[in-house]
Amino acid sequence: MKVVNKIFFVFKLLIIFFYFSGSYALAETVESTGVGTATYEGVYTKKKVLEAIETAKSNACVNAFTKHIKGMEESKRMIFESIQDQIYNNLSEYMTCATEVDVPDLSKKKSDEVKKIKANKKVSVAMRADIDVTRINMEINKSSKVFDSSTGEKSSLAMIFFSRTIVGQREFEEKVTDVEQVTSSIEVDEEETDTGISSESTGTTATTTGGSTLKKANVTQYKVDDNDSIKLEAGMKEIFTKARFEPRSGKRLVRKKWRTFRDEIVESLESGGAIPEEVRWDIEDILMDKNISYVVFAYFDVGVAQTNPATGLINVNVALAIAEIIRLGDSDPVSLGTISGVQTKGQGSDSEIAKNNGINKTAQKTAKKLVALINSKGIN
Repeated sequence: MKVVNKIFFVFKLLIIFFYFSGSYALAETVESTGVGTATYEGVYTKKKVLEAIETAKSNACVNAFTKHIKGMEESKRMIFESIQDQIYNNLSEYMTCATEVDVPDLSKKKSDEVKKIKANKKVSVAMRADIDVTRINMEINKSSKVFDSSTGEKSSLAMIFFSRTIVGQREFEEKVTDVEQVTSSIEVDEEETDTGISSESTGTTATTTGGSTLKKANVTQYKVDDNDSIKLEAGMKEIFTKARFEPRSGKRLVRKKWRTFRDEIVESLESGGAIPEEVRWDIEDILMDKNISYVVFAYFDVGVAQTNPATGLINVNVALAIAEIIRLGDSDPVSLGTISGVQTKGQGSDSEIAKNNGINKTAQKTAKKLVALINSKGIN
């Protein structure tokens, strides 16, 4: 019986171990090192300094947490600031901070470190914290306006995305124009003689050279790929759904006029332009009639495949040219802001795999930035 009880006890311990191990594995944590100081009053005593060190440790942990928060995206940080008092008052729930990186050694009473503490009446320590990013993100998401709504009240979001691939680039050589200016002059010498006046002329020529160069801007040729556009939509839809939006296909919502809209957009994008403003206005009007909350217009540039000489793998750069989120409503649409500069490098054994990897990564990063931008406005 005792043996059975022991086995049962060990079995329970294993269940508890795997439960907490699994929970920890699912949580995303990051390390952050902070520095903190504290002072003491009066004459130096070991007790006073040890108390100051403990205070400095707490300050260092707070500093480590604050450093992590300062690294957040601006729009995400704006939401955090609305709930920061709640989190800072319960920091132990969002991080563990017990690893000493640099703490004064008081055992050597005549060391330079101890002498400095006595002279300044101040201690300085460094601590490393493990910050529970998943927990913080959960608090931010709960505090955003999107998460205030019930499941049946998700905000609908239409997606109008395009992907264009660079297929060629025309480069122009510099055109050189040379200018030569010739100036002629005649010098006349006159001399009086017995028979009258004789003259002699001498001709001279001065030449000035110069010129200018003119170079036409390179022309990049693009090709819009509908298959890549669908992949972008799929990658971003995943993030929008997790953020409790209801992502909708923009082209399906405006399907009666989509062919006309698409032709105008493709013509502009392939010639190096953007999505035409007039087309966007027409799309917005249709979406407003269908009670869509938001629409995102975005287009991405897919680069030329290149081989990495070190690995032999194919790399393809995918970059967001620009994305704009529009809030639709009963009145005129309002732009919540634009983002750009999101760029990732896809890698694979061939160009298609590398491109798909790059498209997916860029789409997801873009979607996260757009969700944070909407949440930061607090108007959904």
